[in-house]
Order: sequence, then structure tokens, then C-alpha cells
Amino acid sequence: MTDMLFPRFSDSEYARRDSAIRETMKKDNVEAILVAGARGSSEVAYLSNYQAQSPCWLFLPREGEAAVFIHFYNHQPCAKAQSIIDDVRWYGPTPMPTLVDEIRKRGLSKSKVGLVSMRAMSYGHVTELQRQFPEAEFVEFGPQFGCIRRVRSEDELAYLRKSGYLTDLACEALEHNLRPGLTEQDVLSIVYNAYLKNGGDPGIHFIATTNMDNPDRFVPWQRQTSRVLEKGSVVITELTVSYWGYSTQIHRPFAIGKEPSPTYRKLFDAAYQCYESVRQICKPGTTSAQIIAATSAIEDNGFTSYDSVFHGEAGKSPELGTKSAAHPVEKWTLEENMVHVIQPNPITKDFKAGLQLGAAVVVKPNGGEVLHNYPFKFPVCG
Repeated sequence: MTDMLFPRFSDSEYARRDSAIRETMKKDNVEAILVAGARGSSEVAYLSNYQAQSPCWLFLPREGEAAVFIHFYNHQPCAKAQSIIDDVRWYGPTPMPTLVDEIRKRGLSKSKVGLVSMRAMSYGHVTELQRQFPEAEFVEFGPQFGCIRRVRSEDELAYLRKSGYLTDLACEALEHNLRPGLTEQDVLSIVYNAYLKNGGDPGIHFIATTNMDNPDRFVPWQRQTSRVLEKGSVVITELTVSYWGYSTQIHRPFAIGKEPSPTYRKLFDAAYQCYESVRQICKPGTTSAQIIAATSAIEDNGFTSYDSVFHGEAGKSPELGTKSAAHPVEKWTLEENMVHVIQPNPITKDFKAGLQLGAAVVVKPNGGEVLHNYPFKFPVCG
């Protein structure tokens, strides 16, 4: 009963994905694709259900059975228990000899082969493939692969809602446990302890603390310090928790020991106004220009922003800022059941005070459907 040990989508869901990929391969005259993966990447899992903990590859011919190749020999039993693809193999010390043999064995030495997950595929891998198969054509297939994945199925939305629930648990734990005397490392441990026992996987946990009356940190930091919380501190957060490769993101501030200062209350109110303005237009057909125009509450309240205000998976597709942010305008049009993160980050123009407030939403005809239940509030803790 190994199929019950790990989360797994329905057979029909995997068949839908496989069919969509193969149909696109046929359209582009691609005979096979090679998908490179690593810990934290999701492309291999999309077709195999294998959540990689180390480098791996998925080989999918347009006609025939797929195979998964993994880096560590001792990972095979667990990988096979996860994978819906029966053929899971160790590729040996390095991947290329095994992948080269597989391409030859499948009779694809002179074929057009698509490459996916270029960020997990080294230049050396690509040049070796080209050297071994001078009569083959290797093309980028990542954009086509990504386009298929952007619009989420109902099965995928269920996993994303579970991720939203896990981020809610992290915020609830912070609200109930933050107090003067804790370090930022203690804050991080509260986050981890909230969701690990419920099947969550760590994503980004960006946290920063500062004194509201004398602030010196305006965005969540990627590494925590030994700074100690005190009465009058604020904790600002950007938290991602994954459920079986599906991630949402939540952003909330927490005041320590006393009510938010007037500056921080104004920052919060501007952030929420911006968030709601964007959420309300998260409908099919909305463009990047419309999204950016909807963020004007940040500048209207006398603030600027430092982080992106709107993004898709892995902080991309697209990454948009407010009109005063550094981020360029990336052309994008929303489609129903896309999932995006709205994350206003208003900061004072002296770059001293700031916070982040936001959530992941599903694009729907009536506006963004929030994937979290933790309220938009600024709780006083401890």
C-alpha cells in the first residue's frame, strides 16, 4: 500500500497533465523532453509526484513511458514510493552518461528534444548533450511547460488551500507566542513548530524586528539575527509553507507589548487598502498595467515600496511593483484559476519603517479568492 504513504493526485489529474504536455510536444514537433529538477523545484513533481531532495531528471518521450533518474542510490526506495512513474532509477555519479544512453536506446539521437527547468540544468549538461548528439536539436521547452501549469486545476487548488491553512497556523502561533525577550531565532522556531507536525514543508521564512519608535528595518530579512524583542517592537514577516510542492505566501505584522505606533498603523492601513484594491481586480483579463494602477494607495499615503507587490510562483510570472518601485512592468494578463500573491510593502521614504501585508489569491470572475483564513489584523502580542 505504498500509494497511501504520500499525498497523490487522482489518476485523471495526472492523465490531464500528461496529455497536455504531450499535445504541446506534438504541436512543437518535439520528440522528447528532459526535465531537470532539484530540491525545491516543482517541474519534475508535476509529472511524477516525486518531491526531489537532490538533483534529478525526468525523461518523457512523446510516445512511450517516462522515466525518473535520481542522484542518490539510497533515495530510490522513498522515491519509488512517491512516484507515479514506475521507472525510477539511480543515474550514477553524474547524470549525462545515463541520459545519453537513454536517448540512444529510445532512438532519439537525431530528434528534437525539449529542455525544461533551465535554472536546474547546468551549461555543461547542455553542451554535453549537444556534443554527444550533433544531429539532434535541443530547444527550450520551459515556457510551454510553464504555460500549461499556470492555470490551476481544482485538484491543485485543494493542495494550495492546504498550504494556506499551514501558513495560517504559523501566524496563529506567532500571535499567541510572541513576547518580549525572544530573539529572532526564537521567532523562526515558532514558525517551524506550527506546521511541521501537520505535513508542511519549509518555504521562505523572512522575518525582521525593529522598535516602532526608532525603526531601522523596513522589509523582512532573509536571515534572522540575535536581536531581542522588547516592548514596542514590531515583527514583520513574509512566510511560505508548502504542501507537497504547492505553496502559498502570507504576510502579517505583529506588535509586541503595545499598540502599533501612528506610523505603523498608517503603514498597515495603506497596505490593506492597496491589497484590497488589487484583490478586487484579480479577474480574468486584468493586465499588468491595471494591477499597477490599483496599487496607488501606497504613494497616495506618502509612502514608497521596496519589494514587488504582485507575483506568481517562485516570485515570478509576473513580478510587479507599485509605480514608485524598482520593478519593471512585465506584461501579463490574468486567467481564471491562476494563483498569485498580493504583498504590499509600504515603507517610509527615509527607508526606516515599513511592513508587509498580503496573501495568495485565486483569480476568479468576482475578484481574487483568498487562500488563507488568518485575518488581516495587527495583533498586540505578549
